[in-house]
Amino acid sequence: MHSAKPRPIWGWSAPVRGLLIFLTAIGACFLLIRAPSQQDNLEPFTPLTVDPNTAKAEVLLALPGLGPALVSRIVEARNEAPFQSLEDLDTRVKGIGPATIRNLRPHLQIEPRPIQLADDSAQATRDMAYPERNSPSQTEQHARLSVGGPVSAGR
Repeated sequence: MHSAKPRPIWGWSAPVRGLLIFLTAIGACFLLIRAPSQQDNLEPFTPLTVDPNTAKAEVLLALPGLGPALVSRIVEARNEAPFQSLEDLDTRVKGIGPATIRNLRPHLQIEPRPIQLADDSAQATRDMAYPERNSPSQTEQHARLSVGGPVSAGR
């Protein structure tokens, strides 16, 4: 009988294993050279800041400590009346307490609400501010309303 030649480990010959080790070492050195250093100025992470009066429920769910039940209560409460402050949110929504407000404070910002005028007074204000857009009858009507009578040139 004739003896079989022993197989190399993993089926690769010594020169192939040496080449694989060499290529792995070159790749590791390249990664070490290209890796960012600790001194690189990385762009700071911008925290998520939302207004609970206008944010969608999905966005509120992304905030820490808010689950589906709390988010639905927040949406219900803001539909009744907008929140005036974070403390208002604390008092009006069941399940939100001082600890939750403390965790949410960096992420919530209540934006000031513009004062809404009644439709007639808002339109009158716009008409008075831009008289060139008004028809002559509208201008005369506004003059009567603001002065108490028609405008006359002969006074």
